Amino acid sequence: MMAGRVLTKLLQKYPYLEVEEIDVVAHPVQAWNDNIRMVPALKSGNKILSGILLNEAEIRNFLEGL
Repeated sequence: MMAGRVLTKLLQKYPYLEVEEIDVVAHPVQAWNDNIRMVPALKSGNKILSGILLNEAEIRNFLEGL
């Protein structure tokens, strides 16, 4: 998963970030309640970034905008 690799890389630069991975197949109700409609998705508070192919710039911009 490209988003997972990017997050792993960015966690080295931003060690204060906490990442929780939720398997939407195993926990579909939780994903639905969190307004996750597409995977991969990143969520912080009410902000959600999702897309089939999230690139590093998109993820970095999302994280820096928090």
